[in-house]
Amino acid sequence: MTIKAEFDKRIIEIELFYEVLKVIELDNPKLSATDILEESIVELKINSTRIDIFRSTAYLLLYNLIESTIYNSITSIFDSISDNNVKYFEMIEEVQKYWLNNLYKHDEKKKKETIIETFMNIANQIFNNTIELASNEISYGGSLDADAIFKTAKSMKIEIGNIHRVYDKGIHGQSLVDIKNKRNWLAHGEKTFTEIGSISTYSQLVDAKDNVKIFLKEFINSVETYIKNQHYKVTNP
Repeated sequence: MTIKAEFDKRIIEIELFYEVLKVIELDNPKLSATDILEESIVELKINSTRIDIFRSTAYLLLYNLIESTIYNSITSIFDSISDNNVKYFEMIEEVQKYWLNNLYKHDEKKKKETIIETFMNIANQIFNNTIELASNEISYGGSLDADAIFKTAKSMKIEIGNIHRVYDKGIHGQSLVDIKNKRNWLAHGEKTFTEIGSISTYSQLVDAKDNVKIFLKEFINSVETYIKNQHYKVTNP
């Protein structure tokens, strides 16, 4: 599945969630269903606490969209490198370093045998021309926001001029920072779902969704151009 196809699939999921969120944001919302066994109608009133939980969940979906897009972009680049049998010394220096940094993560506690195995793996891939990046070796440099994504693009020399033509740090950048922070607070248990939801509004969530879509669509365009033109490859190896 292409980067854009996977992105579109997740966007559909998010839009479906927002349809529910929009309805429960209306006055006196409630859910009702027929209990066949009891032969009765069951109703559940949607109070402010339940709405806050739904609002908070939106941040998890949006962050998932961001992380999956960057993940799929990096793996697609290295899939292209592998599919085109591009050798280590045919890759630009930036991609060489990215690959090496992800294959070898320095850790003072690593055993000598583990380090040796890592270097042997690197050497085998280089000399056997089998450059691959395992999914568990992908690094983004921390939690993702616009700055982290720009840093990742720069580390692989991905041209992102098209993003800067639409990017506003105070709008798109702030949306990505807010999503990252709120997702981290929820993921690390620092704040409850009701706490996050109570400081968010439906209109803010819609803006966040729209800003992320604009930003990521342009990023995907950059990556697809990068892959199509094999910008990961040196011009004259």
